[in-house]
Amino acid sequence: YLVTGVEHIFLGYDHIAFLIAVVLWARRLMPVIKIVTAFTIAHSITLSLAALDVVVIPSRIVEPAIAASIVFVAVENFFSRDIDRRWRVTFAFGLIHGFGFASALQEIGLPSHAVVPALAAFNIGVEIGQIAIVCIVLPVLGLLDRVAAADRTKPVRAARLVYAVSLVISLLGGYWFLTRVLKT
Repeated sequence: YLVTGVEHIFLGYDHIAFLIAVVLWARRLMPVIKIVTAFTIAHSITLSLAALDVVVIPSRIVEPAIAASIVFVAVENFFSRDIDRRWRVTFAFGLIHGFGFASALQEIGLPSHAVVPALAAFNIGVEIGQIAIVCIVLPVLGLLDRVAAADRTKPVRAARLVYAVSLVISLLGGYWFLTRVLKT
């Protein structure tokens, strides 16, 4: 279940796009920690509730909502650079993403004799995957900051980089939204 959680993140391009979009403006570690923690807490709640059949929302609703959340955070990058408050929107969208994680977990099933350990292992796997992605994305962004900066001793996040990546992510999110809505 741990490996399945990691695989779900690395094979879930929509989750990778969401993670990249929410940290694009981040230049300090503390806001990133808040964002990732808020997302983790939120999706852990709904993942657990959905996996245990306490709250069930059909995937025909959840999957387009996940795509819409990707579009939202990518488009928000054009209007706000306030990374310090982004954890709030990430928490809200984490609740939606948790239902998506639960549907992936339900495809393989939970063992009736070890529901809690399997659920915990899957969730830890998801976290390992997310942390790995953030640990790859942040240094790449930092490197791009230094390369693009006129004064390499004072690198600044290039708005055109954030806008270009956000545009691509919003277009992907829009595509995923349409395909998921039309699929149902």
